[in-house]
Amino acid sequence: MPVRYVVLCRDVPESAPLRRSVLDEHRRYVDERADLIELSGPLLDPDGTTRCGQLFVLDVPDRQSAEAFIAADPFTRAGVFATVQIDPLLPIFGNGRRT
Repeated sequence: MPVRYVVLCRDVPESAPLRRSVLDEHRRYVDERADLIELSGPLLDPDGTTRCGQLFVLDVPDRQSAEAFIAADPFTRAGVFATVQIDPLLPIFGNGRRT
């Protein structure tokens, strides 16, 4: 079973204006790499509306590829993220069943 890479990004405080300034570029970036992304989306504060980070589950061959993916993301380059954590994931369950 192939390993995936979970990329958990947390925004800098008060990131909304910075995030908005590069959102279109970020969306183009992820759209162009959709074949590498199993799951992605913004993380939300407890209020359920304020964006506070980003999560990716990547189908890439190794950690270095995950590092390169997130390093080139416009959000990373613009300084939206305060922290980035990358962990390998062994998918056992998904889409309502064992994989």
